[in-house]
Amino acid sequence: CPSSATAACSSATLSLMSREIPSSAEAEALRSRGVHESSDLEGAEIAIKDLPALPEPHRCEQLSESMLGITVVSLLIALFVGLTQGVAVGAPPYGAEWLALVCIYLEAAVAIGALCGLLCGDPGVVRRSPETCYPVPPEVLARLQRGESLIGLSNITDQQLGRTYCVRCLVWRPDGGSMGSRFPGSSMCHHCATCQRCVTDFDHHCGVFGRCIAGSGWRGNMKYFKCIISMAGCAMLTCIAPLIVRIIREPTTPHSSSRTVG
Repeated sequence: CPSSATAACSSATLSLMSREIPSSAEAEALRSRGVHESSDLEGAEIAIKDLPALPEPHRCEQLSESMLGITVVSLLIALFVGLTQGVAVGAPPYGAEWLALVCIYLEAAVAIGALCGLLCGDPGVVRRSPETCYPVPPEVLARLQRGESLIGLSNITDQQLGRTYCVRCLVWRPDGGSMGSRFPGSSMCHHCATCQRCVTDFDHHCGVFGRCIAGSGWRGNMKYFKCIISMAGCAMLTCIAPLIVRIIREPTTPHSSSRTVG
């Protein structure tokens, strides 16, 4: 090439090299971007929608238990309201009997609302999401890629993070610690054999209402369960109180005053 052409080629080559070779700041940004991309892809070899279906709950058992709970609550409401209503009949207006009648109806309404919340509310099931599903443990991922069943595979514990991977729900259970747990040495998150779900702050599966009883504070359905028990105790006291008041008011003998025969 002539000297002018050589100079042009050299300048073009330098320009291309300057565009291809990033600066130190750009290189650092690219490296950090690559790290984030690789971390995002870690454990994402299988999409959440491609994971095996969640195990089916024992719906017949749940239905029979929930019907038992509805029946028990309904019978107790009918019993306590009926007894309080019977005591209030014939009592003077604005007396203790009528106050007890108002209280018993309020307690029945609260109990019905708590029953609906217990049966329809979420006890704290661990849902599938990118945060709970990834990274998929290598042994689980290998079986899924080969199309093999996970039956017989034990739950996997991450010693560094102190969490457990449930091989039935295919989720990482959040680390809740063992404080307050009914299962010593384990997390408060537990897989219910009846509901077939991992539940946080698990206490027990209620055989009367057919639901997992779990939660802490305002989380879960523990508040509804405690409310039903509390309303049953309050209703018992409300039912007994007007009876005691009536016994105290009435004289010990049916004819306390003597009659004068003229």
